[in-house]
This record gives sequence, C-alpha cells and structure tokens, in this order.
Amino acid sequence: MSESRTLDRLRLGLRSLFARRRVEAELQAELDLHVEMQTAEYVAAGVPPREARERALRLLGARGAVEEECRDTRRTRPLETFLQDLRYGVRALRWNPLFAAMAALSLALGIGANTAIFSLAHALLLRPLPVERPAELVAVGDPRRANSYSEGGMQDYLISTPMYRLLRDEVSAFNGLYASGRAGRVLVGADGPDAAGGEPEAVRARIVSGNFFSLLGVGAWRGRTFTAGEDRAPGEAPVAVISYDYWQRRFGGESTAVGRTLLLNDQPFTVVGVAQRGFFGDVVGGATDIWLPLAEQPQLNRGHDWRQRWDVQWLLLMGRLRPGATVEQARGEVQATFDRVMKSRAGGLIDPAWLPEDLSQLRVPVGPGGHGFSALREYLRQPLPTLVALVALVLLVACVNIATLLLERATSRQKEITVRLALGAGRGRLVRQLLTESLVLALLGGGLGVVVAWGADVGLLALLDLPRSALDLRPDVTVLGFTALVAVATGVAFGLVPALAATRSALAPALRERSRSTAGGGSGRGSLARLLVVGQVAASLLLLAGAGLFVRSLRNLQTADLGYESHGLLMLGVDPESAGYAGDRVGPMLGDLLARLAAVPGVAAVSVSENGIFSGTESSTAIVIAGRPPRDDDEGVAYDRVGPRYFETVGIPILRGRGIGPRGVAGAPPVAVVNEAMAREYFPGEDPLGHRFAEKSKPDVVYEIVGISTDARDHDLRGEVGPRYYAPLLQAVGDVSAFNVELRTGFAKAAGDSPRLEAAIRDAARAVDPRLRVIGPLAVERSIEAWLRGDRLVATLATVLGLLALVLASIGLYGVVAHATARRTNEIGIRMVMGARRRAVVWMVLRETLLLAGAGIAVGLVAVLGSARLVASRLHGLSPHDAPTLAAAALVLLVVGLVAGSIPGARAARIDPMRSLRQE
Repeated sequence: MSESRTLDRLRLGLRSLFARRRVEAELQAELDLHVEMQTAEYVAAGVPPREARERALRLLGARGAVEEECRDTRRTRPLETFLQDLRYGVRALRWNPLFAAMAALSLALGIGANTAIFSLAHALLLRPLPVERPAELVAVGDPRRANSYSEGGMQDYLISTPMYRLLRDEVSAFNGLYASGRAGRVLVGADGPDAAGGEPEAVRARIVSGNFFSLLGVGAWRGRTFTAGEDRAPGEAPVAVISYDYWQRRFGGESTAVGRTLLLNDQPFTVVGVAQRGFFGDVVGGATDIWLPLAEQPQLNRGHDWRQRWDVQWLLLMGRLRPGATVEQARGEVQATFDRVMKSRAGGLIDPAWLPEDLSQLRVPVGPGGHGFSALREYLRQPLPTLVALVALVLLVACVNIATLLLERATSRQKEITVRLALGAGRGRLVRQLLTESLVLALLGGGLGVVVAWGADVGLLALLDLPRSALDLRPDVTVLGFTALVAVATGVAFGLVPALAATRSALAPALRERSRSTAGGGSGRGSLARLLVVGQVAASLLLLAGAGLFVRSLRNLQTADLGYESHGLLMLGVDPESAGYAGDRVGPMLGDLLARLAAVPGVAAVSVSENGIFSGTESSTAIVIAGRPPRDDDEGVAYDRVGPRYFETVGIPILRGRGIGPRGVAGAPPVAVVNEAMAREYFPGEDPLGHRFAEKSKPDVVYEIVGISTDARDHDLRGEVGPRYYAPLLQAVGDVSAFNVELRTGFAKAAGDSPRLEAAIRDAARAVDPRLRVIGPLAVERSIEAWLRGDRLVATLATVLGLLALVLASIGLYGVVAHATARRTNEIGIRMVMGARRRAVVWMVLRETLLLAGAGIAVGLVAVLGSARLVASRLHGLSPHDAPTLAAAALVLLVVGLVAGSIPGARAARIDPMRSLRQE
C-alpha cells in the first residue's frame, strides 16, 4: 500500500513538473467549479444570482493567494520555484549581455585557473593508475628515483636485480611482485621503409619483469603482453610491447605493427602487442612508449649486465597485497629481508665499501603504490601549494569583483525589488531569486572555466617541458565535480551579500523617484562596495608583489655567478661500455675521442668529467685528512673526476697551484684540486696545498692537494657552494661506466653555426667507433634552464595571475567610482552652478579613487608582510620584504587607480549643470 502511495506521489510530482499547463488548467477548473457550486448553494437559499456569485468569490478569498496556497502544497514546489527563478535569471542576463559577458569572463578566468592547477594536482597526487584494484598495490623503492639508477653504493633506495629476486620469493605479504627500471637512452629504428633516412628516434622505454602487465591487470589492445617465459635469459625472447599512443604515432594504428621488428640501440626486438589504451606505465609524468623484458637488459644496454650485480640499484618494485595483508606487514617483511641480506653481505658478493658504517641507515621506502611512481610528483610537491594559493587569490579577486558589480547592478534594480517587496513578496523569496541569478552566472563561468582550464593545462605542460601524453590532464568526474563545486560555492559567496543588501532598503524612500540621486541614497550599499574594492585591491597587491618577488628570484637564479662562463659550453654524454670498451681499452679510446673533438672547427677546448655540469648526477663521500682524526660531523664532500684541461675548458679559475694535467694518468701519484669552500671548511687559516686526504671508503688512495679553484656552481644554483674536490679521471678511467665530454665553443656568437657544429661533433664521436653511444651535445645553458623549470613555472603563473588580478581590480575600481559619480550627478551640477571648475570636479573623482586604492594598498602591504614566511623558501637572493618590489607593485596599482578614475572623472567634468538640474 505504501509503495502504491509513493508511486502516486511520484507520478503527481512528475506531472507538476512536465505537464505544468495541464496541471494549472486543472487547478483553474477546480477553483471555478468550487465557485459555481458555492454560488448554486446561495441561489438555492434565495440569494440573487449576482449577489450569490459575489458572496462565493468573497468566501474563496483572493484568488491569486488561493492559487499560490494550492501550489505550495505540492511536494515539487521548491523545485518549481527554483526552475522559475532559473528561467528569470537567464532572461535577466540576456537583458544585460555586457554585464553577463564581463562577469562570466571574470569568473571563467578565476575558476579556470583553479581547475587547471587542480587538474595538475589531481593527475600527480590523486588519480590512481588505470589498472585493476590499484588500492592493493604497494610500492617498494624511492618514487623520486623513477628515472635514474645508481652504481657503486647502497643508499639510493633503488633495488638491485638480485635483491628483487629475493624479495619476490620471500615476502609473503605480496601476491606478486614486479620490477620496473630505467632503460636509459633508447634509439629506435624499424625494418622496411621506416628505417630509411634521418636520425634515429629517441623514445621513452622501461625495462620490466615478465609479470608486469599481468600483475597490474593491464591487457593488450592488439596482440599480447609479456609471458613468464620471456623473462629468463637475454636473447631468448627479444620482444617489446608498445603503448597505444606510440602505436598511433609511429605506425598510424596499423594492425600490421604487431609482428614488426624494431631496432632498439641496433638490437632487433619484435613487437608482440600494443598495451591497452590510456595506459602509459607506472611512472606518472613520464609516459612510456616501449616496454622490454628484464632479461633483455644486457642486449639493450650493451656492456652493462646488471642481472647479478648487487651494487647497481636501478629497479623500482610494485607488489600486490594478498587478501588480508597490510602495507605495514609488507614493509616489515621487506625491511627484514633487506637487513638480513645486508648483514650477511650476500655471501661476500656485496663490497663493504658500498655500505654505510651504520646499517640501520638503510631503510627501504615501502608505501601505497596505487598512484604509481613519479619523480615529477616529488619535484612539484613544494611549488604546488604556492600555485594553489595564487589561483585561490585570483578566484577571490574575481568573486569580489562580481560581488561589486552585482551591488552596483542592484542599485539600478532597486525600484523593481522595492515594488516586489511592497506587493507582498517575502525577503527570503527575493534573496533566493537573486541567489539563483548569481548561480546561473557562476555556472556559466564554470562552463567557460573548463575551456580555460584545458588551454591552461596545455600551457602548464609546455612550461614543464613535458609531452602531452606525460600527464593525463583530461577532465574526469573528479575534476568536473571540483569545477561544479567551485562554481556553486563562488555563486553563493559573491551573490549572498549583494542579495541581502538589495532587499534591506526601506520602502518609502526607495519608491520616491528622486531618491536615486540624493547624496544619501544607497550609501549603505556604496560603503559595502567600497569595502569590497579595498579588499580586491589588497588581494591584487598580494598577487602583484608575489609575482614581482618570484620573477626577481628567477632572474637572480638565471644571472647567478656560476664561477665560469656557461655561454658556448656544450656537454656530450659518452657510454664506452655500450661499444664494448672496458678496463685498459677505455683510456686509448677516450684519448682518440678528445683529439678528434678538439680538431672540430669551432671547438676551442675539450675536456672530460665523470659527472658533468647540471647533469643531475653528483657524487659525494666522507673524507679523512691525513694526520687528523675523522670528523664526527662530516656530512661528506662532493667530488668529480675530471680530465686534463678541465678547468681551462669549463672556465673555472685556479687561484693557487695548478689544475689537473696530462700527468694524472694511471700509475701517477693521486692528486686533487679543492675549491675555496673545502679550503675554508677543512683548512681554516692554513695553506691547503701539499696536504693529503683520503676517502673513508677507500683509505688506501691518498690524494695530495695541488691546486685551489674558485667556488663553481655546477649542480645547484641555490644556497652556498659546498666543499668539493676534483680528482684525475684518467687514473680511474677503467672504473668509469660513463662520462661527459665538455666542449668550449664559439658558435654561440653566430646562431646559424650551432646545428652544423653539433652535427660535426656527433660525426667526430662516431668516427672513433660507430658503436659508441653518445648523448647530445647539449648546451649547458639548456641544462640550467631545465633545472629552473619549477621556478620558471611559479614565476610565469604568478605573473599571469597577477596581471589578471590587476585587470579585475581596475574593473572593480572603475565600476564603483563610475556608479558613485553617476549617483552624484545632481550634486556635481550644483557644485558647477556654484562656480566649481571642471578641474576640481575631476580631482574630486580621482581623490575618491586614490583613497580606495590607497586603502587597499595599505591592507595589502600588511597581508604581504604577514605571509612573507610562506614564500621565503622559494626566493633566492632577496627578502620577501623587498622594498623595491613592494613599491613597484603599489605604484602599478596607483597608476591603474588613476586610469580607472580618470574616465568617470572626465565624464563628470563634461556634465551640463542646467540639464542635470532639470532632470532632477
């Protein structure tokens, strides 16, 4: 029975919504029938027909009120009222298209900026991997090292291949464990016509264990994925799986791509499948093009066989929890296995020099893995809160701007609102109607904001120097829900205050026609509008000052004294092991390479180093000064192995002593050059020349200090330059798996020579050995720019958002001052009749504008000083209270205020006094 009653109510509710005319006609017919029946009763009682009908109508009461009372009994009445207000709100915006366009565009920019940053944060932090049951995944290893590897140490929190096998077999909390590692530089060609002509294509590749796809639950769009048999021994299964995007990009989506042979680093691999669409791998922010089996690592990286090496940490692991297991259980089992292996030194296979003195330092990161690995996530974790704060401020400025415009618009609609109140409309009902209009405006701005966000996301990827496929920034349910929530919240936020203010006026003064132009009319709303403009200017100053600080900080980093000239300095990465060079064969090959590169026209000097300049790779070690006890507080010293003429090539001055010369070869006494910071730290008040020191891990190799160089920034632009020493590369060249060649050129003065010179450098390297893998050459200036991409992102966005806030603030200032001036038309006319000059009228308007701008600047300066500590860590070379920056931001706002006030001021000065008085 209750179900039948519920269905009847639902049916009646739907009729009220979708058959409104019919329901209204039935209501009118029912009321007419009621009047006719009551009239018939009166006539039967002897009352004349005309009088009987009049009595029946009086008994019914005010028909309109009765109709409204009947409508109010419907359960769908609130929805009907909302739809009615919605239709009226849309019509109201159509009647004033200029206001609607300005307001919607302002909101679109504010909401769009917030949606774009939320999309970035969502893609990096919140969106799970597109795999089966991502909540069951557990990551083992440091996600920040997703695109790197380490050799010769055990503190980088990546996993070696033998350790992976042990964890896979011994950790019972996992239902399965796969390995994923960096493939390094992979150049691809193809069989048939694809292989003809042009440079090889560099692709993003990962080496994975055979259970990678099956454990994640990722199927194949075409063909198949890896099987367990393809993960046994190199050469048995030279197969590859490619991503959907790479399939479309290289093969045009042809089904014949499956079964084709790709030449990866000159080794043939058969494409056996295309991964499912939308899957880009387990590294977020580094979309993978090609996956290769773990067993094929020696084939892909010739000369590097990491299958049995404990000292090469290059893998990240991902496990799927067994039913009932927890992350804490997995963490405990992983650490227990790791500790046991380290203490036993894996049967003597682990060199004690690779381990720290305190083994408790080796804590393997284990945590939830449903969001994948991401070095980019960790890289942007610090600037993201700053970006969120900036876009939130822009949205606040946009909301205040719309609230100000709505307040001024409410003044022009005051008579309409007052008449509604006089006719009996409730204040709550009018507030709901005005709020609905604000919501319509906000939803329109939100819809346009999604378009703005899409364009902004493309710009964000460009600023981060990432391909479109690196991050999935497409709006999904979460992003659209966020946009809708922001739109509704802003609609209520900027619409509530104007709605309450518009319905608070007294009826009698508002109904008098002259009230609109008296000096006191609307003073309450005028004061509120002024307060909103002051807040808007204050927020704009905060954004402008922040933009100025971030831009100047970026400029300081870009112009920082490196200690050498980066202009015209190139780096060429060389991998000798890939061409079969090892041990004693590396030295002669390196000598031949340096000689050929030095002979290239345009190359002024050539040298070599192990770590390079701003390459992302740096080494450090603890040292012991000969004749002194080890320091307990020693945090380590950075070091690099360099070749002859390194300091002359890079341009690092030698202050005393000498640099690394050609005598620093195998068998010669070990020497070192230290920088000024190391001299100050370890030899205060002494002459370091002639002193000796050794690395704690290699006490048998004792270096003699033969030179002191200036402090050079070759890996970091922030902070003070730390202690560093340089040792001869040629004394340990057989132990170096890869190195970087530095080339000092003069091509930068003639930009057109750069491509030809770079091609000549590559040709000279290939002439040594066609099998030799080289990377670059890459300008050091470009490496520095890549290092600065996070600071550039913040500075660029802060500038764009600051300019946007400035535009919104100017609109708000202009709107308030122009409307206030229009309300004072009669007063201005009287002043001019009494002898006031036009210049005085203009100054009267400008003075009001400057007072508003000045008050906003004062509040904004207090806000800047209060929030200084929040941005101090992101600044370099200046204080968050930097006076020139704050003064420039304040001056810009004052100029904008003058421009915004001069337009209504000039209009007021052109008023005809007699005409304005006649109108009043």
